[in-house]
Amino acid sequence: MSDMRKSSKNKALKARERIPDDGYNFEIQCKYPPNGVPRRKWERMCMSWNTKDWEKKSKVGRENRKNDLCRHTGGSKGFDKHRRNLEKIKGKKVGFAEVLLHTHATKECKKRLNDGEINANDYNKLQFVTDRSKRSYVSYMKKLENKYGNTDCDDMEVWESLHPECQGRQLFGVGSSDPHFVLTGTTSSTASVSDTRQLDELQKVQAELEKEREARQNIEARFEQFEQEREQERVEREREREQERVERERERSEHARWQKYMEAKFNKFGKK
Repeated sequence: MSDMRKSSKNKALKARERIPDDGYNFEIQCKYPPNGVPRRKWERMCMSWNTKDWEKKSKVGRENRKNDLCRHTGGSKGFDKHRRNLEKIKGKKVGFAEVLLHTHATKECKKRLNDGEINANDYNKLQFVTDRSKRSYVSYMKKLENKYGNTDCDDMEVWESLHPECQGRQLFGVGSSDPHFVLTGTTSSTASVSDTRQLDELQKVQAELEKEREARQNIEARFEQFEQEREQERVEREREREQERVERERERSEHARWQKYMEAKFNKFGKK
């Protein structure tokens, strides 16, 4: 849903509406539905978001994402791209541990690693941008060693087990990239977490649109039936009026013949 809110916000900004840089204004954005979303449906969605409770939860979520996901040294590039770049530079496949060090270790630490002063297993000497990233790295390496006897491999299940709080949202150290590729170097059956979420949102909107289309078709079918019934009634009334006209003509004709007959009788009687 965040993509739709951003799309609406961009439309409102293009229309020179005043929207906060770090938030939304749903009273204004309700007038700017994203492409493919019916106006009335979008207004109902904006009403559900335009509450203090939702804004509070949204603010907490933003802060959590800043603390948990965004504090790294990788810049705006996805972690999958960092892995590809590392493999291109080194000319070989790299492990997830190298990707973690490249994107979460401090600049000084990476220099010492490149100069050979320390190595990836010098846990006490490694410096990371956050305590969480160091704890995650060290725990991951130790679990690999306990499970496989070395740290020269990757295991997505091990990394996921270290971050159960990320279930249902972006995985720490992976972001919106394909977690299977970032961790193992091979793509999964799904393109990415972000794509999957966008697909889910799109399917929900499409389902709502399908319901509205069916409802519109039902209304149109009832209206068409009403029009057909009204046309039948009109035809029936025309037929009845025609029958009444024919009956009146017959009666006038009968009356005229009777009147002519009586006049002839009267004239004949008068001559006698």
